[in-house]
Amino acid sequence: MIKDYLSNFQPSWQRYVDRGLLLSVVLLTGLGLVIMMSASVAVAEKNYSDIYFFLKRQMFFLIIGLIMAYFVYRIKTSFWQHFGAKLLPIVMLLLVAVLLPVIGKEVNGSHRWINLGPVSMQVSEMAKLIMIMYMSGYLVRHGKELAHSNSFQPLLIPLLVLGLIDALLMLEPDFGSVVVVTATGIALLFLGGLKLSRLTMLFVGAIAVMIPLVMMGYRGARVTAFLDPWSHASGKAYQTVHALMAVGDGGWFGAGLGASVQKLFYLPEAHNDFIFAVLAEETGFIGIVITLFLYAWFVQRAFVIGFRADRAKLNFAAYLAYGIGFWMGFQVLFHIGVNLALLPPKGLTLPLISYGGSSLLVTLMAIALLMRVHRDTQIALFGVSDKEAQKQKNKMRQKARTQKKAKSGASYAR
Repeated sequence: MIKDYLSNFQPSWQRYVDRGLLLSVVLLTGLGLVIMMSASVAVAEKNYSDIYFFLKRQMFFLIIGLIMAYFVYRIKTSFWQHFGAKLLPIVMLLLVAVLLPVIGKEVNGSHRWINLGPVSMQVSEMAKLIMIMYMSGYLVRHGKELAHSNSFQPLLIPLLVLGLIDALLMLEPDFGSVVVVTATGIALLFLGGLKLSRLTMLFVGAIAVMIPLVMMGYRGARVTAFLDPWSHASGKAYQTVHALMAVGDGGWFGAGLGASVQKLFYLPEAHNDFIFAVLAEETGFIGIVITLFLYAWFVQRAFVIGFRADRAKLNFAAYLAYGIGFWMGFQVLFHIGVNLALLPPKGLTLPLISYGGSSLLVTLMAIALLMRVHRDTQIALFGVSDKEAQKQKNKMRQKARTQKKAKSGASYAR
């Protein structure tokens, strides 16, 4: 009876949750908790006299994030299609608020957080998700004009919004988020049908604007140190050099969990911006390959979900899934690129692995949106509504109870 019940339940399970996405998220989250705990032990014991300090906080944010993700999952994607653009002015106001001395919180010279008492909120993480929602809605409303119009007017509004978001992020400053938001926005415009010639112009223009920004102030010194890190090993390239040492010491199979040397106050932000270097040192090349495979699986599932939504004519949901896939893929590549000295330091977290409450909360909400896109797509393709599915489950349960009573009666009669 139990086997029959589970076999009947299986179609509903596939309808509600993408199992590949769920499994990749569970494995990445579990890996993240283990590596983050290992990377933060030394600094937690020194600063808070509690080796589990960061693990406890990460677990707290994980629980809150799962609760928030559940409520996001319960909301249909059509709601975000109409409401997502209205969140854009709110996130812009919050990006301005972080710059105010009374509201914003300064950490290491950056104003990226709003102080909420015992916790802080990093608005740039929320801005990434809201920007994807806005761009997805805009492409649904103006995609045909963007693809077929000879005028530049349909392209001006999203570029203006993208420019305002980037300008506010630069004032914090948070150049890493600027790169991720810009790359994701351009990728979505390409999927929306933007002509290749205009896409090339846009890409070249973005590079032309970013190069002077990169070379200004402390970022220019970082680039100089990045080009020759060993000559600046005790200065601006200190993090890069020790990250390379960590990766090199990992070898094929790593030094073992907890055995990292660089996390012992040699590598700054070992539990956050440079957590991949600690992962490489403790798990080696094999751990790197497994981690990259899990992220590739995650991004692949996001694109598959987007493709199915596109096939079901759920255009907003499709763009939303594609956008989240691009966002996660770009952020992972940029974080790993910094840790492998392929890119200058930018201060980006590794999704689901790095320590950070805001990053974890927003990432879980984005995953919930992906799951909701999958759910709405299954309903659109196979014509089974949530209410009908619930009725089927209730009938199934009633049938199981009836069979159980019948067997009990037969046994009693014998």
